[in-house]
Amino acid sequence: MEPSVDVVELISTLLDSGKYKEALSVPKEQKFSDSFKDNCWDLISVIVGRLQDDTIIVKPSLYGACEQLLAIIIDISTPEEALLELIEQVEVAKNDAQFGVILVPLQQLLKKLSVKRGRSLEWCLNSISTYIENIPIPEHHLEGKERLLMDCDANIRRIAKVYSLLPPFYSPFIKELEVSDSNIKTKQIITAFLVSLLGKPLINIDLDPDSNAKSEARQCCSIIIQDICTLEKNIFKLIEYINICNKENQKSGSKSNASNDEEIAPYEHREKINMTTLSGLAYTVFSGHFEVPDVTIPQVYSTEYTVHTVMLSVVHLLSLTEYGPLAKGIALCKAILSRLPENAAHTLLTSSVHFDLCKHLTNVAIYSIYEPIRKEAVKLIGLHINKFSFKGRIMLIKYLIDTANHSGMIGYAITLYKNSIDLALKETTLDDCFKGALLKNMIAKICYLPHGAESDIVELADQIITSLNFLRYLALRDSDNKTGIRDCFALIESDYLEKLRTGLNMSKAHYEEKLKEVQEGKGLSEENINVSVNVGGNVLDNIPVENKKEIINSALNAFHLIEGLIARLSECININKMQALTMDCE
Repeated sequence: MEPSVDVVELISTLLDSGKYKEALSVPKEQKFSDSFKDNCWDLISVIVGRLQDDTIIVKPSLYGACEQLLAIIIDISTPEEALLELIEQVEVAKNDAQFGVILVPLQQLLKKLSVKRGRSLEWCLNSISTYIENIPIPEHHLEGKERLLMDCDANIRRIAKVYSLLPPFYSPFIKELEVSDSNIKTKQIITAFLVSLLGKPLINIDLDPDSNAKSEARQCCSIIIQDICTLEKNIFKLIEYINICNKENQKSGSKSNASNDEEIAPYEHREKINMTTLSGLAYTVFSGHFEVPDVTIPQVYSTEYTVHTVMLSVVHLLSLTEYGPLAKGIALCKAILSRLPENAAHTLLTSSVHFDLCKHLTNVAIYSIYEPIRKEAVKLIGLHINKFSFKGRIMLIKYLIDTANHSGMIGYAITLYKNSIDLALKETTLDDCFKGALLKNMIAKICYLPHGAESDIVELADQIITSLNFLRYLALRDSDNKTGIRDCFALIESDYLEKLRTGLNMSKAHYEEKLKEVQEGKGLSEENINVSVNVGGNVLDNIPVENKKEIINSALNAFHLIEGLIARLSECININKMQALTMDCE
């Protein structure tokens, strides 16, 4: 009697020794056939484990032998058992070669399980999602034309490569559904998987058609969105989940899945259908960066519903910090604002999403590390606000002034208000929102010094300069007092200009003293100079003397500019008052 042979060890040894033909002959030999069949489970992990990313190039014969051995295993093994092992191998795959070689036998097994496929297909797609989500996401902080280099990044190339393996895997199952779409759950399982692919890592990759028109990642994304549209003829059936997920997130957190997975519909799995993946979907459908079949976007949905729903995705994308999501958020914001009519009614602002958008655009404009993104965010703040009627504009501008907490952004809001009132004054009848008490309330916001005369003038310089220019403009422009600006002069002079003059005098004295200290220490060695300068709440004590002088002089120049603007504003107020007296005398 021949001693028993460990067929798993035998196959492993033959593969390691480069004896690929011998390895392929083992299952054909009668003495090994039963053992081979009984050990298929263990053989799968041994065969897959032999592959590295460069195997197909360095050892193509090994790669081919592994493919053939897996095909033999799939042919002779029990489909259910082999499927479970292959699913596990997808989840623990150590490289893309192992991941890729598993997909073909996995597909073949699923085809065999045509009757019981639904649940098995979902498990397979879940394991694929797990593998993809674990691919590292690069973030190089590149801007402008430098973004073109991103396609050379190893991780981005890897992501594109892995994504390119997916359509050949799932396409046969979509084709089956095209013939007979009676299996709604299978359709939703595949659709949910495809939507999940539009989240991470793909959402972090630059898909802009101007900078990456022919990139592999864009081509993969285009295929995915076309397949989604093939499966779900009305894309709004998915888009409406943006509202659902947003409401769930506003509560105690994402909706928790029931303990029995059988009871959960595919679109209710929040690991697949969530704000990030749906935002990726909204970007591909509404940004104009991809071709989407018109028939999948019915025109029966109101503009208000479409704008407010997609705007939730914009807010979500802008809440992230990476370049990819931010760029997509900016592009989607542009596209969705173009759908808003000009002079839109202020009643649209009953939806809080407009204020959320304003808040997130402001945060991006102030804090994003990407200069082009910051500049685009500023433009979109203006575009968004100017889409509304005067009443709507004022509501958003007030919100911006109240929440920005940034001198430059508040200054920008004041400029938007100035531009709006300038347009309003050109009309036959001045809108009520620029008159009387409403104007007085706005001027109180514009002329606000948080700590009175002790406010940090340097920190507030942008806001102060813009407010003084605005007040000067209005005092000159509204000589007929249509707005009721004259009733605000007392407030401006006593509560604002007087405190501002006091604050300026104190700040000038402080900075002039600091400049004197720095200049007097000029002849000392650098280490013996111990002068600190407080600018905008920040203490600058470890910088070269010349830089300190430059900072101090810059502050003093700002003080001189503000002094000049105060003088000119006072002059304009007096002129306006004289015009009022002249009119009274007449």
